[in-house]
Amino acid sequence: MKGGSKKRLVHELMLALTELRNVSDQVDQAVSDRLGLNRTDARCLACLIVRGPMPAGELAAAAGLTPSALTFAVDRLTQAGYAERAQDPGDRRRVLVRAADRAVRFAEQAWSETIAESERQLAKYTAPQLELLTGFVREHIQLQRRHASRIRDETD
Repeated sequence: MKGGSKKRLVHELMLALTELRNVSDQVDQAVSDRLGLNRTDARCLACLIVRGPMPAGELAAAAGLTPSALTFAVDRLTQAGYAERAQDPGDRRRVLVRAADRAVRFAEQAWSETIAESERQLAKYTAPQLELLTGFVREHIQLQRRHASRIRDETD
């Protein structure tokens, strides 16, 4: 590898990741608009659809919200018919939040084409390449979570 070419590749990858985040943000906004939700509520709903039913505290952590902010988000989602509160079948004292069937159907409709295209795109990679990509993405998720916390917690 020539001097500077690794640095250039790192820079190009960072630019591509930024562009990916920006385009993903546009998709998230389009979904929010279609559902008539604000971005925070849509993020909570996405967590429920992807991860399944969970206690409010777990959902707050997954969505990056305080417990009180989550309460308002869940209230709005239940009023809109996109989420439900239900007793945990394993512990009847605990309440779970789950995506309503209406929201799951919308997600299946909205994302089926994206999932199919992504699967076709990823099929060209070898298993070791997919492991590398998955590891990179998981590490990048943790990095972004750390920076979100750092930025939220900074004082002027």
